[in-house]
Amino acid sequence: MSTVAPDLRSFLREIERDSPGCLLRIADEVPLDHSATALAVALEKQGRLPILLFEKVKGYEFRVLANVCASREILARSIGAHHNAFNRRFGECLSALVPAKRMSAGPVHDLLWEGETADLTRLPIPRHFQQDGGPYITAGMVAARDPDTGVGNLAFIRLQVKGPRTLGASLHSRQHTWDYLRRAEKAGRDLPVAVVVGAHPAVMLAAAAKTGIDQDEYELAGALLGQPLEICRARTVDVDIPAQAEIVIEGVLLANRHEPEGPFAEYTGYVSGRSTNNVLQVTAITLRKDAYYVDIVPGNSSEHLTLGRVAKEAWVHQRMKETLPFFTDFFYPSSGTHYHCYVRIEKTEEGQALLAAQLLVALDHYVKLVVVVDQDIDPRDQDSVLWAVATRMQADRDVAILSGSLCNALDPSSENGVGAKMLIDATKPSGFDAERIVLPDDACKFADTLLARHASTSGSHPGDW
Repeated sequence: MSTVAPDLRSFLREIERDSPGCLLRIADEVPLDHSATALAVALEKQGRLPILLFEKVKGYEFRVLANVCASREILARSIGAHHNAFNRRFGECLSALVPAKRMSAGPVHDLLWEGETADLTRLPIPRHFQQDGGPYITAGMVAARDPDTGVGNLAFIRLQVKGPRTLGASLHSRQHTWDYLRRAEKAGRDLPVAVVVGAHPAVMLAAAAKTGIDQDEYELAGALLGQPLEICRARTVDVDIPAQAEIVIEGVLLANRHEPEGPFAEYTGYVSGRSTNNVLQVTAITLRKDAYYVDIVPGNSSEHLTLGRVAKEAWVHQRMKETLPFFTDFFYPSSGTHYHCYVRIEKTEEGQALLAAQLLVALDHYVKLVVVVDQDIDPRDQDSVLWAVATRMQADRDVAILSGSLCNALDPSSENGVGAKMLIDATKPSGFDAERIVLPDDACKFADTLLARHASTSGSHPGDW
C-alpha cells in the first residue's frame, strides 16, 4: 500500500517542490470578499487551475487557500494515482477501508478559542458572489456521529455566517447528516458536530464521496492516504476530528430550530434559495499555529464541480465496468455541470448503447443527458462527441426520452425534483460504411515539427517561419 503526504501542509510542500506551476502565491494584499472567486474564474478561462495561496488578506492574520481541488490531476496526485487511473485507484479504496488511528490530541489543538473568543468573524470567511446571502464557509466538512450506532460521518455542508457564534446550515442533500439530525430531534436532542476547515485533499475527497450510512469516511480517507488517518476528539463535543486539520469549528445543530439561510451561488451557475434553514451554534474553535483558512470556490467553478463529481464518478465507473463488458469510459463535461455525461463503448451489436445509457442514469440520477459514442471518439473532446451526434445519429431512431424521472432538485428546469432523461445513441449504426478522413502519419509529424520550431523562434521573429 503506497502512502502519500499525510497532511495538507506536507502536500502543499510537495506540490510546490515538484510542480511549482500548480501553486500560485499571491503576495499582494487582497480584499477578503470575491477575490479568490474572481481570480479562480479568470484563470479557468485561460485553462489554468492552480492552487491559490493568498498570503495577505486585508484585515486578517490568516493565509487563505483556494482552488485546492480544482484540478483532477492534483486530486489524483493527492491519492498517489496518475490522473488517468483515478477511478481505478478510488474504486480500490472503496473496497479496502483503513481504520483511523486515535490520538490523544493533535496540532489542530494548538490554539483554543472558547467563550467570547470563539468568534467566527475572526476567520477570513468571504462572500463569493454578488447575490450570496452573506459570508459562507464553503470548505466546511461537518463531522458527526450517528445518534443510534455511533458510526462517524463527514460531509460537506454549506454554512452561512449569521453572527459571531451562529451559522446557518443547509442540509438540502438529505444525506446522512440530515438523517442524524432528524433522529436526534425525535429524541429531543441537539446534534453535536465539528466543522473541519482545511485538511489533506484525500480527506476532502472522502467527505465528498457517497458511502453507506454504516461506513465512516475517515476510513475511506485512510485508504486514499495509504495510511491510517490520525484523529482525536474535539474539545467541547463528542465528535472525532482529523488531528492535523487546520481549523475546526465545534458546536451543535439545534433541534427544531430554523432560520432563513441563503441565497447561495450553486454548482448549476444559478443562485439558489433552497435550504433546510438549520442553525449551528458554535461552542469553540480550535486551530493550528499559523493556520490556513481553506476556501472552495463555489458556483459552477471547476473546483466545485470537480470535487462534487470525482468521487461519484469513480463509484459509477466501477459499477459500469462490473456490469457491462463493452463499456470503456466516460466523461462529464463542465458545461453540463453534473447533468451531462458522454459514454464510450466498444460496440459489437445494436442495443448496447441504449443499455449503457440506461445504466448510467440509474446509477447517477443527476444526469439528464447521455451521449454514447464509439471507440474512435474521445468523450473528453466535446467537439468530437458533437461531430458523432451530427454524423451518426438520427433523432427518430437514436434518441430515447425517459419522462417523470427523479433528478436533482437544484436543476432550475425541473419540477419539484422530477424531470426527463434524454439518451442519445451516437454510435455508428449497422451497415454504416462512411469512411473517416485521415492524414498520413509523416505529414502530421512534419506539421508538429514545423510548429515546434516556429514556437521556439517566434519571440524574436514573430512573422517568420
